[in-house]
Amino acid sequence: MSNKQKGFIFGGIAIIVTAFILFLAITQNQPALPAEAIQKEIKSEKASPESEPTEQEKPSMEIAKKEKVSKEEKMKEESKKKETHKETKKTDTEQKNNEEESISFKKKYITVSSLNLRSDPNTQSDVLGVLMLNEEIQAADTNLDNGWVKVKTKSGNGYVNSKYLSSEKNVITATAQKAKKKTTEKSTNSKNTQTQKQASTTKEQASSDKKQEKPVKATPKNDAEKLSSVGNNNQLILVTTNGYGTSSAKVQTFERGSSGEWQRVMHTNGFIGKNGFAGSKVEGDGKSPTGKYSIGTAFGRAGNPGTKLPFRNISSDDVWVDDPKSSLYNSWQSRKKTEGQWNSAENMDIALYTYGFVINYNTARTPGKGSAIFFHVANGHTLGCTGVSQSHMVSILKWINPAKNPVIIQTPESKLSNY
Repeated sequence: MSNKQKGFIFGGIAIIVTAFILFLAITQNQPALPAEAIQKEIKSEKASPESEPTEQEKPSMEIAKKEKVSKEEKMKEESKKKETHKETKKTDTEQKNNEEESISFKKKYITVSSLNLRSDPNTQSDVLGVLMLNEEIQAADTNLDNGWVKVKTKSGNGYVNSKYLSSEKNVITATAQKAKKKTTEKSTNSKNTQTQKQASTTKEQASSDKKQEKPVKATPKNDAEKLSSVGNNNQLILVTTNGYGTSSAKVQTFERGSSGEWQRVMHTNGFIGKNGFAGSKVEGDGKSPTGKYSIGTAFGRAGNPGTKLPFRNISSDDVWVDDPKSSLYNSWQSRKKTEGQWNSAENMDIALYTYGFVINYNTARTPGKGSAIFFHVANGHTLGCTGVSQSHMVSILKWINPAKNPVIIQTPESKLSNY
């Protein structure tokens, strides 16, 4: 290697070393940031996201603030209205109670065969019970809208329409109905005569008068109107079945309205003898007799429930003689007083006879034709009597009025035309 080449190499190394020394000197002489400055920078960086809103953002924030305030005010106003409504409602209720306390009531009677007792003064409200013809109630002396009136009854308080109330009981007899019917027929005949005289002015009309049309029979509105043997009766108990061999029955009660038409008062399920109906009953056959019968004495083990029928309390000494060979056959007797005069008698002091009445069957006491035929409490077939639930039994006893000549008819539906 020549001296010239060696000089270039050493010169290059010297330049590199000099440059490195200068770099180190510059780096060491640069001052470091104090700790306080570093913390300020960190705080500044953290605070920067929550800086003051810009001019563009301020309108939107104002609107949002106003909406929040408006919503809060609206909620306060609704709360205040609710409190006011509660106070008003409470005041109205107190006022209504005060008004009811100031109302005076007078004695009135129901003028129709049955009248619904309503919970409010309108026909859309609930039915609380049924009031019967001539039932005594207490009615307010002030009518509400459309003639409705507040009433107090034995079964509770409610509302009825005042047009169905009267200060006196309504008595309708069969004689009055016949007289009304005759008056109507006479008036109708008089009008027909005048019409015929006017029609005879022309030949065509005279010819038309000669043609006699057959009267059209009105369609019965209920089962009572299918009967022809009850002209003298104003109350009717109708017991029907769908045949002779069943113990299940339909029990209906009817009463004549103010114009003489039959109106149904009650409709319920009932029971007859376990072997059905008998056209010709025999003692011990387990059948109920068909036919039309008057109603006898009412009886019971819990006192008179409010019937107008003659009533007899049952005691442990009471029996009904069912021995066909006894002279006391088919009669109510004292066990102690008549023992030895019969070999068989039915005990009267039983749950089925808690309430009931005697059906006047075999009143001639023909031996072997049947005895102890009653209408009483039952929840299943009987041995020859007719039965309904206790609540319906009590309702029927309260409804029956001997002054209205009540009767009971028992028959399969297919034989209704026989009565």
